[in-house]
Amino acid sequence: MPRPPFGAALALRRRALLAAGAGAIVLPLRAHAAVQRVQAYLFGGPVELLLPARVPAAVVAPVLRGLAAINRRWNAWKPGELRSLNDALRAGRTVRAAPDLVALLRRAATFETASAGAYNAALGGAVGAWGFHADRLLEGPAPAAATVQAWQRARPSLAQLEIHGDMLRSTSPAVQIDLGGCAKGAAADWALEQLAAAGVHDALVNLGGNLAARGGAGGRPWQVGLRDPFGPGLAARIETDGAEAVVTSGVYERWRVADGQRVVHVLDPASARPLQPGLASVTVLHRDATLADAAATALLVAGPQAWMERARRLGAAQAAVIDHAGRLQATPALAARLQPA
Repeated sequence: MPRPPFGAALALRRRALLAAGAGAIVLPLRAHAAVQRVQAYLFGGPVELLLPARVPAAVVAPVLRGLAAINRRWNAWKPGELRSLNDALRAGRTVRAAPDLVALLRRAATFETASAGAYNAALGGAVGAWGFHADRLLEGPAPAAATVQAWQRARPSLAQLEIHGDMLRSTSPAVQIDLGGCAKGAAADWALEQLAAAGVHDALVNLGGNLAARGGAGGRPWQVGLRDPFGPGLAARIETDGAEAVVTSGVYERWRVADGQRVVHVLDPASARPLQPGLASVTVLHRDATLADAAATALLVAGPQAWMERARRLGAAQAAVIDHAGRLQATPALAARLQPA
């Protein structure tokens, strides 16, 4: 099939796309690429490291242990550092936090500001009220209207979080941290940094479809496929460029049935309610996986009319979206690199 022209934005009809699932996937490697796959189950799904075959287990094992520790510490609904922090904030207590968590919260606050509130890590209480603080999402009631209205009035924000060194407190008990929109990105950044420090410069970290890569395999860059949210298959493919993350956020990844209606796990901070139909998925490419992760969520919330402007404000120059009609659009910087599947 001839490659369509790419202009300021790429627009492909759904019928021109193959179908697909969620996130991004690593496309098959060349037959002579000597790559090992190391797999685990973390962050609520499969985790995979693709590394040169020569990398010893003594290098890989500490990275997996570190990812497991991040998973435990930053889970909003299981015992760990983040849940303890939220208990203290809700009670109005000042609490000490680890330096890496403080640094991530500072970054999350800048993402909230740059996205005009579309990304909001302080909305964890509302996310829990809608039933998404669970490994298994079960059918059940939606929160009462009064509960939702209370979250709307409270308008929790990281601007209400006071950080003094490693000590944290909140001016509002409604601030409850949920790092689901940036924790995987931060974990992927950390993993690549650890591997690079050990001399591993060809690596791909796959955290449930959120990818971060350096180098390549078999003498070529990593080949990544962007999944179409409407079925099995690919919407497009791309080659990574040096050190680069490919992060997707979609409304099809986590959902539950509440009061007989299908609701998605991403909430609109302005309404404290699950997103209504707008964009089906957003993919962001960036050398900073943490920023890419937060930006993908923010652009999904921003919706069809505002996503490109929010991408500009966040510094996410390479972004692509698929709307509920199956149309794929991309920023100029990414449109030039996308190859239709």
